[in-house]
Amino acid sequence: MIFRKLFYTAVLVLLFVFPADSSKNVIALNYPVDRTVMDFDLMGVSISVAQDSADVIIVVVNGQEQLRIIPDSKFECFSVHLKYGENRIDIKAEKAGHQAGSIGFSVFRRSDLESAYTKPPDGFQKDFFHSKDRVVCSECHELMPNDADRKPVNLVTFNKAVSSGDRKAVAMASTCYSCHGKITSSYPYVHGPTSVWSCLSCHSSESDPKYGVVKPDTSICFNCHVEQGKDWRAKKYIHGPVNTGKCAICHSPHASYYPFNLFKPVWDLCVTCHEKNASGRHIIAGYVYGDSHPTKGVPDSIRKGKELTCASCHNPHASDSPRLWALSAGSAFALCQKCHQK
Repeated sequence: MIFRKLFYTAVLVLLFVFPADSSKNVIALNYPVDRTVMDFDLMGVSISVAQDSADVIIVVVNGQEQLRIIPDSKFECFSVHLKYGENRIDIKAEKAGHQAGSIGFSVFRRSDLESAYTKPPDGFQKDFFHSKDRVVCSECHELMPNDADRKPVNLVTFNKAVSSGDRKAVAMASTCYSCHGKITSSYPYVHGPTSVWSCLSCHSSESDPKYGVVKPDTSICFNCHVEQGKDWRAKKYIHGPVNTGKCAICHSPHASYYPFNLFKPVWDLCVTCHEKNASGRHIIAGYVYGDSHPTKGVPDSIRKGKELTCASCHNPHASDSPRLWALSAGSAFALCQKCHQK
């Protein structure tokens, strides 16, 4: 009888000291909150990790493992790539080969380009990082900009400081880099201001939300792209996104996998909106009888070394010719003659 009482007492003590849901405290999510809306494909994540609680942190996005992290501090910050629409992120902590804890959350990547993803589902909303006091993050990161963020960094000395791990020198040159460094290192094409960490050239600490960009995009973009702004505004016909000042529908303001910082290759980008023209039939419809005219997959006969795309015949920004015809062609027939001179 005494033995049985001692046994139950021991069990109760163990349950009190090691509750069944204690694994939930092994890792905790600092940012973002669950059901957040994001605009870009690269998202920063911050978690807290209990000391000596995990040998490895495994990050799974939409069912596929993206990262394995060996935790070496109480905070772990990393970036994950998102697809358009809803994304499920699951983070697992393992200790000695066994799961010690896990957290999961969802984010929605919206897009002005993809009509199916312009509006997030009910319950999802934006959570602007810099609009709140992030006390936890301020332990490691400087969250207020300095004068250096308004000027281009010296890439030679800056890259040396980054490669040598001189965090103080990096922070003095760019307060943004410590959190947003992946913006430049993850892509082959990087926008000029981003490449030299002149972030406050476009982002304002006085905006609402904080560090937002003044709209329309052209009010910022044409400050540097002055000649383009003057030229396009003087044309008779202006492409819709340009006319409404929405440069970031087609161009990533930070970095991209594609030339000109496009969100997609040229042809794929155009037919995202102009779906009916994807077959190539539109080029000869109403003029001749036949199957189609290629719009991709063949060499461009005028722009040597390049592939034929929509931009071979149409100016994607502005033109003095109807339908944004390129090459100073005043008519469809004149346009055809640029390649088919006979």
